[in-house]
Amino acid sequence: MVKAVNHKELASLVRHYYNSKDALFIWGRFGIGKSRVIQETAINLAQEKGKEFKDWNKTTPEEKELIFNNPEKYFVFIDIRLSEYDSSDIKGLPDFQSSDKKSIEFRVPYWALLLEKPESDGILFFDEINLATPLVISSCYKIIYDRVVNDGKINDNWLILGCGNKQEDRANTHDIAPPLRDRGGEVELVVPSIDAWTEWATQNKIDMRVVGFLNFKSSNLFNVNFDDEQKFTTSRGWERVSKLIANIDVKNLGLIELVSSSAISEGIAKEFMAYVKLSTQIDLDKLIENPKLIGELDDVGIKFFVTTSIADKYKDKKITLEKVMDVSSALDGSESPELVAYLWRLSSGLSKQFKKDWMGTKGSDEKLIAKYGKYIL
Repeated sequence: MVKAVNHKELASLVRHYYNSKDALFIWGRFGIGKSRVIQETAINLAQEKGKEFKDWNKTTPEEKELIFNNPEKYFVFIDIRLSEYDSSDIKGLPDFQSSDKKSIEFRVPYWALLLEKPESDGILFFDEINLATPLVISSCYKIIYDRVVNDGKINDNWLILGCGNKQEDRANTHDIAPPLRDRGGEVELVVPSIDAWTEWATQNKIDMRVVGFLNFKSSNLFNVNFDDEQKFTTSRGWERVSKLIANIDVKNLGLIELVSSSAISEGIAKEFMAYVKLSTQIDLDKLIENPKLIGELDDVGIKFFVTTSIADKYKDKKITLEKVMDVSSALDGSESPELVAYLWRLSSGLSKQFKKDWMGTKGSDEKLIAKYGKYIL
């Protein structure tokens, strides 16, 4: 067993390994955000170093040339999906054009030449490392062992990471040789908790209907069953749902259900649609106007929908903090403290103004702050 870490801990580890330049291997279930954490950390490191972040895989040939000629200006993220590679893609191809030479030289990939430049800087990320063939994996040994690509020395600025899936994911993984694993640290990224995922979701503009539903039924955040023949449901799948439904008219429930069922498990998509349809069953403006009515609601799903919608409206400045506090008081009085905590965490995640606003409140709201302030401090 290797050390299990959450997403925040992984981000912290990547920072420490970047400073030491020791290699790090990251294992975990598919669709839980391993690659995303690495890239987000790379973006943050670039900002802190005052350099421009560049994703090598998404740059044009012209941009690559600019990076290559001015390496000191950039922090580069190179994502090598080893499952798509042949061993020659790493080592390079032999150059037979120079007939006067007695030895064979290899033409290595352009990104490998960038690693040699003294002022270049960034993260070399071998993704899906254990999905590659053993021959391809062995071609990476020298890179991780000696920080050398063919005969070119990788400069001391670069961090080398490896990432792979768990065997239980039935991804046709190959064993990584113990000597290779011993060349770096190892951790396993766990499936995110609903609180951790919600914090990320509010910062990355995930559709509030998705956020509300998953806080209502958190077990549906990650649901992988190899026996029911349904599509897997992962946090990556929910991000896909969020993008797909973003521009669909809220009244077009049929299309929302269709695209949701294509992005995640059909069964869970039906549960999600039942939640989305709650918007047609309540008068949200009436509840905002008279928050005491919230205490009369019996359906927990409706309460989650209302609470999520309140936070969303506060973010868009369609309601004031006073209304949020009125709703909080009503929820607190109806023995729904978990929804008050959820409302405050969500509001704080969606708007930096929330904490500033409630710190200046007085009177009856002070009791709420004393009781629930810990959820946003």
